[in-house]
Order: sequence, then C-alpha cells, then structure tokens
Amino acid sequence: MAATNKHINAWTLQLLKIKPHENILEIGFGPGLALQSIVALLEEGTYTGVDPSKAMHTLARKRNGAAVTQGKVKLHFGAVEQLPELEDKFDVVLTVNSILFWEQPEQCLQHLRQKLKSKGRIAVTLQPHTKGETDETARQKGEKIVEDLQKAGFTEVRLETIRLFPVSAVCAIGVNP
Repeated sequence: MAATNKHINAWTLQLLKIKPHENILEIGFGPGLALQSIVALLEEGTYTGVDPSKAMHTLARKRNGAAVTQGKVKLHFGAVEQLPELEDKFDVVLTVNSILFWEQPEQCLQHLRQKLKSKGRIAVTLQPHTKGETDETARQKGEKIVEDLQKAGFTEVRLETIRLFPVSAVCAIGVNP
C-alpha cells in the first residue's frame, strides 16, 4: 500500500498547498506516508487521521511516533460513515484511494463538509486498480466524485488528472463555502 499510494499522496499534497498553520483531517491514512509528509509541512497546525484498519493504525503510529507523542498527530480508529467525535474544525480534508469503499459517498462528503471551516478545502484522490481500468474509467470515476462534491454543497470544484502507470489518477478538489 505504501508504494501504491506514494506518488499520488505527494501529488495530492502538492495540489492542496498546505500551509504551516492549518489543521488537517485525513480519511484512510493507511501506513502513514501522507501523514509523514504533512507533519513535515506543519509548524503550528495539527494532523488528525481516521482509518478503520488496526494494522494501518499500528504502522502509521510506528512511522510517526514522535509527532504522536508531541501531540501534533491524533490517530483514530473508525470509518468515514461513523467518524469518531472530532473536536476541531479543519482547514483541509483529504482522502486517497478510500472513496471506493464508502457505501454512500455523497452523504459521507456532506458529513465531511461539516467538519471543514468556511473556505476549507477537500481533496478526494483516486487511482483505480481493478482489472480492466483505463485512463477513461479513471476520468469517469473522477467526474462522479466531482458530481458528489457538488451535491454535497462544495463549490469551486475541479478535477485534476495525473498520468501514471498502469492507469491515471484523478483528484477532485472542492471548497466549503
């Protein structure tokens, strides 16, 4: 998983242009690679991650132990459909390759919008990996995410694409009005 998402994590963070003071929420942090990169960008900001896998939680905590100990990073068990209580509002929400597992993406995006500050940004990145996927199917899935973001109330929604092997990745970005 770490190797699979390495490039698209970096690309997603580049698109988000995270600032040192921002508070970040990541859904599906996996082994903690994006987390590691985000923490390096933050000075006053914080990172909160939610992932349903105990194995990924263990790997992420091990990889980012110092930041967890310092209180800069909070890791929670859970799924996007049933987020744990999060006391903060966030400047940025991101998720990489997890939307495929969401049972009701539009409702999940509406709930995530409530976790964002006004003018907060969301990035939903996806690189399809199932057999038969093409750049065209990736684009179509990206357009569906754009539609779901708009239905969930996000504005300034746009779709970015990066050519990768074996299939391109897409990132839908929106703003909480």
